[in-house]
Amino acid sequence: MSGSRLISRAVIIGLILFTAGCISLGEKFKPVALSDQSKALVILYRPADLCNLTDPLYFLANGEDVATLGNNAYTHVQATPGMYVIEIKNMLTRYTQFDQGREIFEFEAGNTYYIKYHRICKLFAPDTNFVDAIDQDIALKELSKMGYSKPIIELLTNPKQY
Repeated sequence: MSGSRLISRAVIIGLILFTAGCISLGEKFKPVALSDQSKALVILYRPADLCNLTDPLYFLANGEDVATLGNNAYTHVQATPGMYVIEIKNMLTRYTQFDQGREIFEFEAGNTYYIKYHRICKLFAPDTNFVDAIDQDIALKELSKMGYSKPIIELLTNPKQY
């Protein structure tokens, strides 16, 4: 194989991996300390998957945009204690009522929460989407491979009463 052909194949493979989210440009995960004990720390993350390779997902809290995460990415925000509906939307469902993963969480002051989006891909049926609170030990192992994405907002201030 000629040198130029080898280089072009390497570039193509690199582009495929980059768009698939297997290569993250953000800073790798570092544990975050809660600076204000009157707030909760919420770490939102999205492991790499092949279902939505290049589609960014929007994380919302009580209808407010919090972060946009690509494959294999995480972010963190502080939250005023209270109840939050964390939901996921993509570019097509962002302005609709279509549910791509939604769950109610209660964030308490002084605690850290690890919220993960994941999905089960199905070939001949709709995918199943989840938003779950994950145990710290499991979350830290998964997060160690992810890149940081800056949140849209730094503080959740719109808790609801349910």
